[in-house]
Amino acid sequence: MEIFLKKLSKTIEYELKRTNRRSGSFRVAIKNGKLTVYAPSDCPVSIIEELLQERAQWIEENLTRQKKIVDRPKDTILYRGQSYPLKIKIAEKNWVSLEDAFVVDTPKSDPQVISQLLECWFKMEAERIIPKRVLELARKVGVCPQKISFRNQKTRWGSCSSSGNISLNIRLLMAPEWIFDYVIIHELCHIHEPNHSSRFWQHVAKFCPEYKEARAWLKKHGHALAF
Repeated sequence: MEIFLKKLSKTIEYELKRTNRRSGSFRVAIKNGKLTVYAPSDCPVSIIEELLQERAQWIEENLTRQKKIVDRPKDTILYRGQSYPLKIKIAEKNWVSLEDAFVVDTPKSDPQVISQLLECWFKMEAERIIPKRVLELARKVGVCPQKISFRNQKTRWGSCSSSGNISLNIRLLMAPEWIFDYVIIHELCHIHEPNHSSRFWQHVAKFCPEYKEARAWLKKHGHALAF
């Protein structure tokens, strides 16, 4: 199906799926760049399209996010959702800098050394940037983490201990900001609910309505967050 979104002055496609939920329930989901609308069987299309018009800006923002290509050439490095060229420069001392490209100064062009230097840079950058964002989101969620630490892990994006200590993966700095916001909110909500119960996901949805899309994004693109 198609709808012309007046606020955006453009036509978009969407798939309408009827549900057996009680009358009035309505959900919009975006996955893999496709818009799906879930609505009760007795809900008229005219009402559905009115609701889509109201959510036009949200739809546009999330469709744009998911259209970004994440897989990258091996000679580039991701940072906050953007891809930068990787340049190796032979120099006396080890150093990493970022402007229009990631420039790695090193006496020896060894892949393992370069990877270690990038890991060190991302850890320092995470320590510089992410705690402030964690505290901003913690105020919204209504919790106070005891400690914030960072690790380099291949598959686990974050954790929250029983005492309220938050640990985050430095590779999250490679992802778009809405993705690492989701992971932060996910771990902060564990301070309220130390499990993955329906109540926990209700907390997450309250502060991150697009959490399902974020989880799908990490599942699909998480492998590309590497150096």
